[in-house]
Amino acid sequence: MIKFKHLLYTVAVGTLLYACGTDSNPRIENFDHEAQAAKDKDTIAKFLKNYYFDDTVDSIKPMVSGKTPLLEDDRLIKKTHTENDIEYDLYHLIVKEGESPKGNPTQLDSVLTKYQVWYSTKADQLELSQTGTEPIWWNLTQSGSRQDAPSPIRGWTYGIPNLKAGINVPTPGEPITYENFGKGILIIPSGLAYRNTPNGGIPSNSQLIFYIDLLDFVVDTDHDNDGIPSIYEDLDEDGNPRNDDTDKNNVPNYLDIDDDGDGVLTKNEDKNGDGDPRNDFNDPNKPSVPDYLNRDIRVKY
Repeated sequence: MIKFKHLLYTVAVGTLLYACGTDSNPRIENFDHEAQAAKDKDTIAKFLKNYYFDDTVDSIKPMVSGKTPLLEDDRLIKKTHTENDIEYDLYHLIVKEGESPKGNPTQLDSVLTKYQVWYSTKADQLELSQTGTEPIWWNLTQSGSRQDAPSPIRGWTYGIPNLKAGINVPTPGEPITYENFGKGILIIPSGLAYRNTPNGGIPSNSQLIFYIDLLDFVVDTDHDNDGIPSIYEDLDEDGNPRNDDTDKNNVPNYLDIDDDGDGVLTKNEDKNGDGDPRNDFNDPNKPSVPDYLNRDIRVKY
């Protein structure tokens, strides 16, 4: 049984979501990830038929007569994401809608969460892997410069933005607390998790089931502190900031402090001094290209 009540009293050890872990089982080289993706789809489909969500105890339970299986629960949403030319189905279920006026985070934001994770390699079996009590910040991009914000699995990058955050309740002299925060479930195929690598006791090719409290997030997270929020450094607007690299130096723009590679830091290519390099256009030959993306403009302002 998975209970949200337990989620608020369990510990979030950050390494589970991003460390490769040590295990006696070696990673299989030349692994057929496409075949595993197909297997995951079948396993998860059966899992969704075999379990239902019990609202009275905030818990996923094995199916019993008269209950609605997860597969037929109107709250369960499937979204398909492509990684390495393979399509993966990621499921989320909103248990409680968050009430933060900030709304939902983006795939590029840093988020504050509590979580509980179970894993499954069979359609009729769940095993508890890890639980958490202390909130922890995560960097949803899976890479970044913030040492205090470790990077999670790809399933979190895609799944967390479906949740809304809570409301920050400051109390003088006391730690910040959160109320009316979003609660949700993510059901993640192995291809968007640890793939064929075992991790922290989780076997390779496991599907993961996360219970998540989304407490807070940083609006317009700026990973490289160059004055441009990372969400705006997805120049081709394909939802993947990792493939936007203006100066072709193998560092994506959202992690590159000099996006055009002209020797002038992006944050300094702000001639009008408003703190936003995106609205500075000073090359009459390229009137639609902002200075920070234009190698022909190299004057430090």
